Amino acid sequence: MGNAALALLLPFIAHSHPCEPCHAKEVANFARTGMGRSIQPPQKAPDGSFEHTSSATTFQVRSNRAGSFQRMTHDAQNSDYRIDAVIGSGNHASCFAARVGDHLFQSPICFYKNRGYGMAPGYEDNPAPGFTRPITAECLQCHSGKPLPIANSVNRYESPAFSSEAISCDRCHGDPSAHLKRPARASILNPAKLAGARRDSVCEQCHLAGVVRVLNPGKSFADFNPGQTLEEVFTTYVAANATNFKVVSHSEQLALSQCAARSLGKMWCGTCHNPHRDPVEPIAFYRTQCLSCHKRAFAAGHPTRASNCLPCHMPKREAPDGGHSAFTDHQIARRQPAGRDRATAIDRIAAWREPPREFQARNVALASITAGVRESSSRMIELSYPLLTETRKMFPDDPAVLTGLGTALQARGDPVSAAKLFDRVVQLRPRDPLAGENAGLAWLDAGDNEIAVRHLERALELDPLLLPVIEALRKIYGDLGDQKREAALMNRVRDAMRTK
Repeated sequence: MGNAALALLLPFIAHSHPCEPCHAKEVANFARTGMGRSIQPPQKAPDGSFEHTSSATTFQVRSNRAGSFQRMTHDAQNSDYRIDAVIGSGNHASCFAARVGDHLFQSPICFYKNRGYGMAPGYEDNPAPGFTRPITAECLQCHSGKPLPIANSVNRYESPAFSSEAISCDRCHGDPSAHLKRPARASILNPAKLAGARRDSVCEQCHLAGVVRVLNPGKSFADFNPGQTLEEVFTTYVAANATNFKVVSHSEQLALSQCAARSLGKMWCGTCHNPHRDPVEPIAFYRTQCLSCHKRAFAAGHPTRASNCLPCHMPKREAPDGGHSAFTDHQIARRQPAGRDRATAIDRIAAWREPPREFQARNVALASITAGVRESSSRMIELSYPLLTETRKMFPDDPAVLTGLGTALQARGDPVSAAKLFDRVVQLRPRDPLAGENAGLAWLDAGDNEIAVRHLERALELDPLLLPVIEALRKIYGDLGDQKREAALMNRVRDAMRTK
């Protein structure tokens, strides 16, 4: 390398963050924001303990030079887990990724800013809580900068699990390579300069969960790049008959606002939020944003223009999926509607924005079966079957379509037909452990243990900590009285649980 080239690179070598040499202030301020602290070192978890009285389970959190650990005690049995990362900024809560072998599972407890340690959302009423919830790449795609999942697995990761822990600059500004070679405004993407859906997609990649997201054929969630619309990669389906308040429903809430509707597309997340820094004086900052549009004199009886707008128009509310934490309501309602806190059953969905025409029928069919199972909606499950049957004619060898149709057939009480479809998915995706899991469980439901075991054992070879597969095989071997195979299974599981 010549001296001139070395001199050019030295500023970047001296900094761990590629943007810092030119944007030191922005990098430093962003690191203090929630997105800049989306994943934190495990030692950030304070030492403490918690008892889940309804299951008689206790948890202890301890950190030392060797790392951060959680001990779960149930029925006088201790289980110890190493914490790989703290997930969340701590503004509301911090949850934990526990490493088991090369797998990441969510801890059953979180640390809440307002009340200390408590059960993680969804674990509150669990009679036997455990480190059993897999942390998928889809989950970490929004909670981290760059996760490093192992291909063809549910929750296996490299060590370390992230090449960039917190949300990174490229998640909003795109690939920086051209900008690093030729720093100029024109060589980097500015989301604020994008039009409509492309601009909003930058925020919606993480702030629009909807009811279900459906990938286009051959895509992964990591394929989205700023400058695209989300629908070039996946479609988000939202509830068509409900506006339930959720932790990640900011975009849905804002779309209900008259402020956004009357702006004719001009109002977006960046109108009020500076992603590079949190406001020093939030009340004054957001009041200024409101008054930049609301310039007329207020009606008699309305608080003065020096008041705090947020408690009335954007109050903090508990979300059913938020673990008893309060989150800001982005509906910006003139008056809070009655009954807003009552959750409504979801039995109809609609695309937030439609995908390309060739995927519209496919994606809504897949969304219907996924949402139907997730929401326990027999209506959506029944609706999905004819949609999937028609979709299969257009996508005869699409693994997602075959899997969806198989799931619908199982729900309709036809496990044999479902199993045959899952067999075809195994042929198409022989390295996919979930394909083997689906086929094995369907054949087990159909009463053919021999074929079921073959699929389940193969799935476990591909991903050795697939918990539903382990439980199914253990029951099969137990029912057969095959102690040798059951012991061999548990030995393999114990070996897979050892951190390499």
